[in-house]
Amino acid sequence: MEIQITPTALIIGGLLFHQVNRHWEYGFSSLGHHYAPVFGIRLPRAAAASGQVVALPLALLASLTTHSPGGRTITVVLVVYWMLATHRRLSDHCWLGAVAAVAMAFAPASIHPVVARDLLVGVYLTAALLKINDEYLLTERSAGRVVTAHYLQLLGLRPYPRQLKLVPALVVLTELTVGTLMWVPGGGHYDLWLAILMHLVFGVSGNFPFSVIAMALWVVALTPLNGQFALPVASVSALFPTLLTALLALAARRTARGRRSKSWLLKDFCEGATYGYLCAVAAAAASEPTQSSQALPTNGQVALTHWLIAAGFSVNLLLVVTRVKLEWSFAMFSSLRPFGHSWLERTRLKGWPRYYALTLPKRIPMTLLREVDPEFIYQATRAESAVHENVAYHLENTARKYNISFAPQTLSFDADRSELVPMGEPGQSVPRMRFLNYPALVPRRLDRRYLA
Repeated sequence: MEIQITPTALIIGGLLFHQVNRHWEYGFSSLGHHYAPVFGIRLPRAAAASGQVVALPLALLASLTTHSPGGRTITVVLVVYWMLATHRRLSDHCWLGAVAAVAMAFAPASIHPVVARDLLVGVYLTAALLKINDEYLLTERSAGRVVTAHYLQLLGLRPYPRQLKLVPALVVLTELTVGTLMWVPGGGHYDLWLAILMHLVFGVSGNFPFSVIAMALWVVALTPLNGQFALPVASVSALFPTLLTALLALAARRTARGRRSKSWLLKDFCEGATYGYLCAVAAAAASEPTQSSQALPTNGQVALTHWLIAAGFSVNLLLVVTRVKLEWSFAMFSSLRPFGHSWLERTRLKGWPRYYALTLPKRIPMTLLREVDPEFIYQATRAESAVHENVAYHLENTARKYNISFAPQTLSFDADRSELVPMGEPGQSVPRMRFLNYPALVPRRLDRRYLA
């Protein structure tokens, strides 16, 4: 038994997987919160809640039921609505999935495998290149070392410093190898098997949503298309890898200390099963010969796709290197920092988003705490925290509705102290509405770890 599905629907399904995972982990207590909108536009509570819960299921339904230009436009509008409703952070894999879904909604069906392959090549190579910095490769603060040590400790294993030193270089080498093998024809599908192993490691150590979206793109990249392709249902060949990865996730997945609840165990099992199923579909597609009867893209279409996607990733890489942005950079735990020793010391960029110190008011009305998470207020007003100006802007506007103020104070980089320090009087500088192209909260001291 098989079901017919479009590439757009498969990618949107991956985005929905991410959203369900978030609600499963964090619940619905913060549903409708939008005090830190990713794109700077704060939506009313009902609109934000609808965008976070309803937009992607409707987009998936639209992509499955209608393939007309109008239906594809509705699908794209719903995906954009979901992005506008996203709160605090738009993960790299969400940005990747959204770009893929929008591109495939309007690109010719024959070009979809080329789009998927080029996007994966760009992600793997970008992630590797952005990790080639001294902090990631050589220091104790390396995100590669920190994340690996943390995961091993959660498993009850002892991390050995000598082995940890090898992890950053191994990660860079793996990502470069997968990206290069995909780029160079005739890789013998070693790129797929290496990617499956790499994303399995990413998944059990805490990021199955990224692995699922990446593997959905692999399925599209390996499947010659005529608009739709078949996904096997109750297939014996897919059952073993699905069950195997589900059991691996159940045994090896750790994201927090202590015993996992039944709900958490079920979530880990379902996430592993989803990833394993997509791996089985991708492997089956890789083993099948291309059907010559299927529509093939023209050389002009392929060349144009290569150039457009290469240009997009090149611009993205330059924006990071020139310190304009950090988020949505496909840096993926690369030890990049919004300020300081690395490539993002913004001392000469006067017009870019600033960071602020916020002060906890003497009284906070309960109605305000229904609009802003109390834990976030606590973190944002600590002396160790710096708050992105877009978030400070919306928090201060919310506070003024209740006749109180967080007294935002601009922070400036002090090279002697290696720290962000207040400048001017509290409340003197007015935060601006900006994109969250840097994290919502960062530590003021540059010797504190920051993972991005």
